[in-house]
Amino acid sequence: MNKFKVIFAGALLSVSQLASADPGVFFGVVYAFGAGGGPGVSLKVLSTNKEDHAVVGAGATFYPFAQANRFGLDAEAGYLAKDFAATVGWDFLQNGVQIGAGYVNTKNDSNSTQAAPLVPPSGPGPTL
Repeated sequence: MNKFKVIFAGALLSVSQLASADPGVFFGVVYAFGAGGGPGVSLKVLSTNKEDHAVVGAGATFYPFAQANRFGLDAEAGYLAKDFAATVGWDFLQNGVQIGAGYVNTKNDSNSTQAAPLVPPSGPGPTL
């Protein structure tokens, strides 16, 4: 169990470094495969909020139908589309694979504005 805590702490540290620019916040449903898993509701921090990008993340999950342990902590990788993310990862408290889908407020890179080209004024004046 201590080995998983060290791995999880390392994953959180690496995600926090990646997420320092434009992190995404994931809220959605997940399903954990394993002894105590099942369906759950999850909140995650993702490495970016930009559409059409691969992401890594970490989060916490509540499993309302679990018999023993109703909480989970996970690290995952996934893909962002327009206002949507799909993830696959490992839940360290449930000891199983977790898949998820949910809402992320994404930004589209193609909408970024570019500076207008500098055009010299025309009209009478000295010519250089």
